[in-house]
Order: sequence, then structure tokens, then C-alpha cells
Amino acid sequence: VDKLSTPGGVQSGYVLRVDLVPLWLSGIRISAVKEEVRPKLEHFQAEAAAVLWEAFQEGRLTAVDTELNDLLNSDSDAAQAYRMLQAMVKLARNQLIMEAQLNQQTQRLDTHDLQLTDYGQRLEEIETTLGAPDHQVTPDQAMQISQAVKAIALALSKQTKRNEFGAVYGELYRKFGITSYKLLPAKRFTEAMDFLTNWHQEIVGDAPF
Repeated sequence: VDKLSTPGGVQSGYVLRVDLVPLWLSGIRISAVKEEVRPKLEHFQAEAAAVLWEAFQEGRLTAVDTELNDLLNSDSDAAQAYRMLQAMVKLARNQLIMEAQLNQQTQRLDTHDLQLTDYGQRLEEIETTLGAPDHQVTPDQAMQISQAVKAIALALSKQTKRNEFGAVYGELYRKFGITSYKLLPAKRFTEAMDFLTNWHQEIVGDAPF
């Protein structure tokens, strides 16, 4: 129990030393925590058990003779080599952890890039479907225009006895300033269909499209 300063004044509360947190975590029941954090806690406890077992086998958790401590802390070549090897092992371990974390971050960034690309493609499809001003007609709209031109050309051909497809397309291109019906701006699709519908009505008196 310790004294803690709070907005309501000094309060008594239970605190845990930060260096004891790993030991405290190793004793928590897996079933006592949320399901989404259970795999992490289970992995931590397994790793903690392995570290403690290794330390126990090496005698680091039992009483060490004062003479051995003095030898390890001496300036002898063997003691210096031992301390250097310990430092290298610690450095290598930290390096492995950093590389693993970096790989995880890289994988997450790659996943995010793929998601952004997918979102961009979907937005492009939606804008095209909705007839955004900077896009041409959709394939379905282009097909409707083509069928309307075909109906008009066939109706004209019955009167003139000539192939009128080129003439109908030419008039459509001239009126809307395009070189292909597939390049018609999406925002002018309704206008184009009204133009073709009226033209067909003038010839045969109905609008089959």
C-alpha cells in the first residue's frame, strides 16, 4: 500500500514496482484475462518459464560464492572475456528483437499499401459508374448508344436504300465533339440518348430504346 496524490487528495492504494511486473504477469491465470490478449499472455508465460529454467540450471538463482563473484568482477583476461561475451549476447538478442519488430512493421505497411490500392480501384469504378465529369461513359452506357445508333441507321436505310451507319455515327460525333461514342463524357450520356431518341421518333414515330 502506498500514498497517491489524486484530484480528490492523497489516497491509499496498492502499487506494484515496475521491476516486479514480469513476475506478476507470469502468475496471472490465462482464463482471467480478455480472450483477445490470452495468446500474448500465454506466449509471455511460456517464455518467462524458459528464461527462469535456464537461469536456475546455470545457478544464477541460487547463492553464488563470494569468491566466484570476485573472480567474475576481476580484471583478469578471462573475467573481461566473460563480461564481453555477455554484452555481445545481450546486443545480439536486442538486434534480433528489433529486426523482428521491423519486419512486422514492413508487413503492415505492405498490407496498408495493398488496401489503399484496392480502395483506389473501387473509387475509380464508383466514379465511372456514377458518371463523374472527368470520365467517359461506362461500357453499359456505350452499348446503349451503339444500339440506338443501329436502330436509327436501319430505319434510315429502309428509306434511302443505303448503309447509313457511318452517317448516323458522324452526326453523333459532330454534335458532341467526339471521335468515338465510347469517348462521350459520362455527364452528357442522357443528352446523347435524348438526341438519338428524338431522331428515331422523327423517322418511325416511336422510341424502341
